Amino acid sequence: MEKSISRRHFLRVTGTGLAGAALLGAAGCGQEVGGGGGGQQGSTEYLVEAKDGPYLVGLTNGFLGNSWRTQMVAEIEYAAQQRSDEIKDLIVTNADNDVATQNSQIGNLVSRGVDILLIDAVSASAQNGALRRAYQQGVLVVSYDTLVSSPHAILVNTDQRKFGEIGGKWLAEQMGGKGQIFALNGLSGSVVNEQRWGAARKVLEDAGIEIVGQANADWDQAKGRAAAADLLTAHPDVTGIYSQGGAMTLGALQELQARGKELIPIPGEGYNGLLTAWQELKQSEGWSSIAPSHPPTISVSALDVALKAIKGEKLDRKQVVDLPVITQGNLGKFVRPDFPDSLWLPTDLPESELEKLFG
Repeated sequence: MEKSISRRHFLRVTGTGLAGAALLGAAGCGQEVGGGGGGQQGSTEYLVEAKDGPYLVGLTNGFLGNSWRTQMVAEIEYAAQQRSDEIKDLIVTNADNDVATQNSQIGNLVSRGVDILLIDAVSASAQNGALRRAYQQGVLVVSYDTLVSSPHAILVNTDQRKFGEIGGKWLAEQMGGKGQIFALNGLSGSVVNEQRWGAARKVLEDAGIEIVGQANADWDQAKGRAAAADLLTAHPDVTGIYSQGGAMTLGALQELQARGKELIPIPGEGYNGLLTAWQELKQSEGWSSIAPSHPPTISVSALDVALKAIKGEKLDRKQVVDLPVITQGNLGKFVRPDFPDSLWLPTDLPESELEKLFG
C-alpha cells in the first residue's frame, strides 16, 4: 500500500516498497567520491540525453531515522521547493536499510517516470542492476553520501580521507608530535570508517604519536562515552583522543569531566551538541577542537549536479564537494546553542524550516 504525506505540492513517500517508516540508529555518512568502482572519468556512460524541465525527481534513501539522515532529507525537500520552476515533484522513499526494498523502490520510481534518480545507497554494489535498468530507460542517476559502484551514476561526495587527515594532523600538532592516544571510530566495516581512520592513523603515526587502542562506537554519543570510559581505564595516561564523529567526541568529553580529568585535545564534527559544549569550554577553559564536517546539505549538492547534467552540461562522473571545516576561529559562525544537540552544521535551512524540524 502506498502512503503519501503532502508538503505543499511535493510528495514524500517512505517505507517498504513505497510505504512505511524506518527507525534506525546507524550513522548517516558515506563513501569517498574516489571509492566507487566501474566507469572511467573520461567515459560518458553516466550521462543521458538532455531534457527540458520541469523535472520529476526521485530520491531513494537507504534509511531514515538518525538526526543526520532526517536533516539530509529536510535539506533537499526545502531546496526542491526553492527550485519549483525546475522541479515539478520530489518523491522520497526510504529503504529501511534493506537491499531488496531499495531495488524495488528504484523500479517503482522509474515506473512513475522520474527524470532524475538520486540515491543514498544501502550497498555499494547491490543496487547496480536496478540502476543500469534505470539508466537504460533514460533516467539520470546521481549517487551521493553512501556511493554506488555502478558506472551509470554520477558520484557526489566529500573526501572522507581528507576528513581523517584534517583531524589527525590537528591532533598531532596539538600534542607536539609526542604522546599516546586512543581512537573512537565509526561503524566497523564501513568504507567511511576505514577511509577516515586509515588517513588519520597514517598522519598520527608519521608524526610520532603512539596509538594504544581503538574502539568502534558507531558515531554514537552513548557508545562513544562507554568506549572512552573503557579505554581511559585501560590507558589513563593518554594525552589526546582521535574521534571521527562529533557525537562520540561529546561523549568522550562528558566522560573526562565525570572523572575529573584534565580535558585533552579531541577533534570532532559539525554536531551541534559538540559545538555548543566546545563554545562553553572555549570560554571557560580555553579548550579547542576542530570539526571537518560531512554536511547533510550533500543531498542538495547532488540535486544541483543532477540539474546541470540533465540540462546537457558535460560533467565529470566524480564530483567532489568542499569539506567544511569548523575551527576555533570560526566556531561562532556555526554553533547554535538555541537548537538541540541533534542539529548538524553547516545547514542551508532558514530559521523557519529549522523551527519546523526541531520545534
